[in-house]
Amino acid sequence: MDASSPIRHDRAFGSVIVASLVALALAFVVSPSSAQAAESSPTLSEAQGAIVVDGSGNELWGVNEDVEYPMASITKIMTAMVAIDSGYSFSSTVTLSDVTLSENAQVAGYKGGETSSFEDLMRVMLVYSANDAAVEVARAVAGSEDAFVERMNEKAAQLGLTHTHFENVHGLDADGHYSSVSDLVKMGRYAMLNYPFIRKMVSTRSVTVPVGDSQLTFDSTDDLMETYQGLLGIKTGSCEGGTTFLGCSSRDGVTLYTAVLGCSTTQGRFDDTATMMDWAYDTYVTYHLADPDQSKRYVPYAYRFGWYCVLSADAKVDGLVWPYGGDTTYTTITTGGGKLAVPDQTYSVTLYQQDGRVVAACSSSTGSGLVKGTSFDSSLPWLSVAA
Repeated sequence: MDASSPIRHDRAFGSVIVASLVALALAFVVSPSSAQAAESSPTLSEAQGAIVVDGSGNELWGVNEDVEYPMASITKIMTAMVAIDSGYSFSSTVTLSDVTLSENAQVAGYKGGETSSFEDLMRVMLVYSANDAAVEVARAVAGSEDAFVERMNEKAAQLGLTHTHFENVHGLDADGHYSSVSDLVKMGRYAMLNYPFIRKMVSTRSVTVPVGDSQLTFDSTDDLMETYQGLLGIKTGSCEGGTTFLGCSSRDGVTLYTAVLGCSTTQGRFDDTATMMDWAYDTYVTYHLADPDQSKRYVPYAYRFGWYCVLSADAKVDGLVWPYGGDTTYTTITTGGGKLAVPDQTYSVTLYQQDGRVVAACSSSTGSGLVKGTSFDSSLPWLSVAA
């Protein structure tokens, strides 16, 4: 039997028949693939470009995915990644310089000659989206904004962001400063998976830091955290080219990444994000994957030929499956590395996956009793004997 077995599913899918147990040394990992187009789609109010992908990066729905728009302060996610990559010490004290920005730019109020810890600058930049903090971070790391921006574009190339180019470190309007929603969800997913500091900060509601002689509290610009169940961040943006939002949420084991560009209002970017996330979660279908009463198998008893242990799932297991994606596959690994069993033993773990995403996991154990090989009917489809 193949190491990974497919589970065919559609909207009429009622139950899963578990195939013969196979002892494996390594788990099989399904390669990500693009999900098929869904039959329905979310209705957005403002976004010109929009996308929703699953936790493995598979697109679930999108519009104008590769069209380039101003990304505004979503820029600061790349600024933070490059700053962390530099190895600059978070505990370092930074002597601040004078920062000149446009009149309406959001700032924390840092002034030249004052000092701040590098970590506080990073926190204020990510939580409050302070543009002066972003400039101070760049100057501390690279000596100048221009030198830092070069690193940002190098990082974008490394990540395969082919529709992204940076002209500054904060995201204020500038010719040649743009991205696409497909690039932004790729960048956001990478940041959330590889930078614990960023992941923590983008879900932080407020930070209190010293600015000059005062202790100031800065609230997050991500108001959707207050209202959307499971939201994990990650970054807002606003400029003359429109309002933007790069989002991430998780419910019932399903993680989503979204991006909207070219919205016209602050609330509109959040409403469109929530609409996409709700649509995706509603479209996922719950499938019954394992049940102690429906997944019984017989495994040879280790100490007496012709006798078998009864193996069954330890609990009922359901999983959310994208109905327009690839087959759900499962891989079973014996915990002891062998095929023989004894009573009351955790014998195996089964991992269910779809398009690179873990749908569910289930352990199976042997019961306390034994049965003779002649006592069961091997013609039953749910019953098999491990060889």
